[in-house]
Amino acid sequence: MKLGSAVLNLFRLRRDRRELPLVAAARPARADIEPTTRCNFRCPHCPTTGDVPGFVRRHMSLSEFTSLLDQLPTVYRIKLVGLGEPLLNPDFFDMVREAGRRRVRVLTTTNGSLLDAERRRELLACGLNHLNVSVDAARPETHARLRPGSDLEQIGVDLASLVEERGPRRRPVIRVWHVIQRESVPELPDLVTRCAEWGVDALLCTAKLTNFGLSSLEDVVAERRAVAEDLRRVLPEARRRAEALGLEFRCPDAPPPPRRPEEGRPCRWPWSRTFISVTGEVFPCPYARGPDGSALGRVLPAAEGEEGDGTSSFASVWNGAAMQDLRARLRDRRNPAFCRACYPGWTPD
Repeated sequence: MKLGSAVLNLFRLRRDRRELPLVAAARPARADIEPTTRCNFRCPHCPTTGDVPGFVRRHMSLSEFTSLLDQLPTVYRIKLVGLGEPLLNPDFFDMVREAGRRRVRVLTTTNGSLLDAERRRELLACGLNHLNVSVDAARPETHARLRPGSDLEQIGVDLASLVEERGPRRRPVIRVWHVIQRESVPELPDLVTRCAEWGVDALLCTAKLTNFGLSSLEDVVAERRAVAEDLRRVLPEARRRAEALGLEFRCPDAPPPPRRPEEGRPCRWPWSRTFISVTGEVFPCPYARGPDGSALGRVLPAAEGEEGDGTSSFASVWNGAAMQDLRARLRDRRNPAFCRACYPGWTPD
């Protein structure tokens, strides 16, 4: 995409986010693309575990990814993330290189189990901008319960090696991504210490927003309220350690409280970003990938054995009838059910 066209799209995007038209003048500037739905962990909160009706386990091919890039000329940043482990996809590094040739920055999140010497070399050579490594506890036994199949000690050894091998280079930025859960909250100060020992650039914490319908809405809300209370007790010590150790540490004072859709601004995702699944289905955001959501369209041909077709272009889906209806609902504060990931205290209409 030419510089002039990119600047014009960003200007249109700012106007769309302000005015919220049903037909967007801009095209998305960011995209989440799911490179795989296969995983080597058995996390209880993830739909890759067990039999979920209609769930497809496969990798996205390099040719499919290239086709998506062709349809997303305005995107300047891509998250190669989804429900699977990205480094399992044999085309992952070539995907990053292809995006880089188009001057598109790439971020990914890995579970850290595949950071062997060969993959570390590839991660440092492929042009990746940001690498998040998911670590959900400071103690190996807690981590193994939350992420069955994981070995925290080995993850730490490999992560420290990756940081050392990167040396003084600025890219990729290497961060630990921590999902706050009640069982691991007491370990947060120790996780700060571990991250400093590994030498990572930052520890980023986020609330557990959803488990894709595997628990009731009431259970999700109750858990988040309990986590908020526990977190307030340990945050001062965690912040003190981070400051003493010189570690960038980002953590909310508490997971965001339940909100109602009429509070605050409408979500801007459907005017500026998109999520595309491993099968080429377009969703307004990653949470619409769950059981409460539905695809807005499909932009890749169905692989052998898959249902559906790929007759739609992304441009037609972006301003299609389904997307216009979603924008109208968000603008009028009539949020669909999948929005409970961000507004967990209300009942959708």
